Amino acid sequence: MTTIRRATRADLDAIVALERATFPEESYDPVALRQFLDLFPSRFFVAESAGEIAGYTLGGVDDAGEGWLLSLGVSPAHQGQRIGTALIAAVLEALCAVRVIRLTVLPDNAHAIALYERNGFTTEALVNDYYGPGQHRLVMARLAPG
Repeated sequence: MTTIRRATRADLDAIVALERATFPEESYDPVALRQFLDLFPSRFFVAESAGEIAGYTLGGVDDAGEGWLLSLGVSPAHQGQRIGTALIAAVLEALCAVRVIRLTVLPDNAHAIALYERNGFTTEALVNDYYGPGQHRLVMARLAPG
């Protein structure tokens, strides 16, 4: 059974390892993840399965009051178990007061794009060089209901 709960400082080593395994070329470093935990404690979640961290997600709110799904990672060993969907639901609930939630995703990551589309996100734009030369991203958005 998988449980979704807020991340704690005790989870950081496992989150860092998951981040590196899931995003080996673009992972957040441990300092950034620690700072995210301090900045967004009510929007930082882990999925725990059989005593191990199987996934995590992180949301934030920018200065314009818009939400961002900043990261979502599920261990390759736990993919296909709807953990990503459960994590997205947790972060969407945590961001329920904002009018729009955005995220960025690699344009060729069809699996992630399909997951986000199933959860109400639509492509807003393809932004070339989003994170620098050659670092293109799709920006996807989900409007708040109502």
